[in-house]
Amino acid sequence: MSLGSIKPLALGLALLALVGLAALVVAKRHDKRLALAKAVAVAALSQTAGTGDGLARGIRIPLYEGEAKQPASVMLGRTAEPVDGGKYIVTEMRVENYTHSSNTTVTNFIIEAPKCLIDPVKKIATSEGRIVVTRPDGTFMTTGIGFEWRQLESVLTITNQVMTHLTRDSLKPVPSKKP
Repeated sequence: MSLGSIKPLALGLALLALVGLAALVVAKRHDKRLALAKAVAVAALSQTAGTGDGLARGIRIPLYEGEAKQPASVMLGRTAEPVDGGKYIVTEMRVENYTHSSNTTVTNFIIEAPKCLIDPVKKIATSEGRIVVTRPDGTFMTTGIGFEWRQLESVLTITNQVMTHLTRDSLKPVPSKKP
């Protein structure tokens, strides 16, 4: 790796550190979790060190509910290209939704789309393209064309050609808990 290729990387890391420091200052003055999460999400999307093509890589936008220390959901992406209005075109978007207990984390569902528009501040992803929603155990899958994912409300709207696939295991009744 030449010295010329190290400079953009060092500059990008320094910029990310500076944004992180600014996020901590803002977090002390406002709602700590919300301000810090927004600042880190925007910093992650703004960071383009070493790519040379204006694309951010390895996008991660978590959503924390209440005083939780672990995210309720995470919006991920392979690359993000900035567009007008502080939004980004994201490739290989993936959303993972979780339930946490004292000793385990369960992935409830996964949303995947090849390309979409993300607003990191409002935490909304939209696309006119294909979407696939699955459960990790393979018991459920929904596909469609065109969607809107509102991460803050955990609301997914699929607009066209919606198809749902269930396995026999997903049709088994859930055992009831007796008091």
